[in-house]
Amino acid sequence: MTHTNKILVAEDEISNQLLVKRTLNKAGYTVVVVNNGVEVLQILEREKFDAIITDWMMPEMDGIELIRSIRKNFKETPFLLMMTSLASEAARRHALEVGVDDFIAKPVNLNELLERVQNGIARQMQVDTKSTYQETSVIASEVVPNSVAIAFAASTGGPPTVLQVLKGLDPNANSSIFIVQHGPAWMLESFAQKLNEETGFSVRIASNLMPTQPGFVYIAPGEFHMRVDKNTYRIVLDDGPKENFVRPAADPLFRSVAEAFGKFSVGVVLTGLGRDGTQGISHIHSVKGSIIVQDPETAIASSMPSSAISSSVPVRIELLDKIASAINERVFALSALLKKVKG
Repeated sequence: MTHTNKILVAEDEISNQLLVKRTLNKAGYTVVVVNNGVEVLQILEREKFDAIITDWMMPEMDGIELIRSIRKNFKETPFLLMMTSLASEAARRHALEVGVDDFIAKPVNLNELLERVQNGIARQMQVDTKSTYQETSVIASEVVPNSVAIAFAASTGGPPTVLQVLKGLDPNANSSIFIVQHGPAWMLESFAQKLNEETGFSVRIASNLMPTQPGFVYIAPGEFHMRVDKNTYRIVLDDGPKENFVRPAADPLFRSVAEAFGKFSVGVVLTGLGRDGTQGISHIHSVKGSIIVQDPETAIASSMPSSAISSSVPVRIELLDKIASAINERVFALSALLKKVKG
């Protein structure tokens, strides 16, 4: 760490306060502890922090209300980690959907807590590093796939955002859809089930060597990067090193989509923490593919779309409720071109 990171902890149980503070202090962090969400908001008015760790069940203002208030009232938000003894899948999913960057269950494993804090702050600090677009050469030959590819990158706040976009897409279009949503395996499985029930698409958690076809949605499973093989158009999974401090990451998917689908690829960067997708969109652009980015003002977490925009890669910026129509428009044009090329 180039400077001492500041962490604000909201926890009303004294034993947990002491345990978390001692652990973080020992790791070199400066820690401020408060008892509830109201105190957090008061402190944030006058101080900046690199991370906020909050309990869910607290007096005066609980963790969910706190997260909502931070997302609504502060343009620049720190890494937000929720810790709670509420163990049901529905509760954990609710926490992630309202805008928590990460989630850890009580009793807290202290080593896991440190790892999540370190990774979260590292992802948050990625946003401070501006990048400029540099032309990359991905493939030399013209690619003529069987369908158009739509590749999504989403993180914090992604599940409801992706659901809204998919509901507006044409399931009968000649397109295959690939999604990287940062999150644990249990969340991704319930996410896939919800998409399958509420959209017109057949949604699958991807498995290694799974064949791809139009009208299907493929979601990267927990802890595996997902790529599309340029020769067979099958899914390839690997548990290699994290990229952008996450696995699955969108950048490996975007690079592979550029290679496999060429100009018939559409990259979409949605709400999320960090910079995942920013490097990958340069590959899609280099093969004359299309990039659509959510307007950061409509994102639950603005980091990922802001990073994509600041990279200077040419992108189309759309409000959340306009993204689906923008994708449909591009897919329609690319499908017509593909049909013409294939004769």
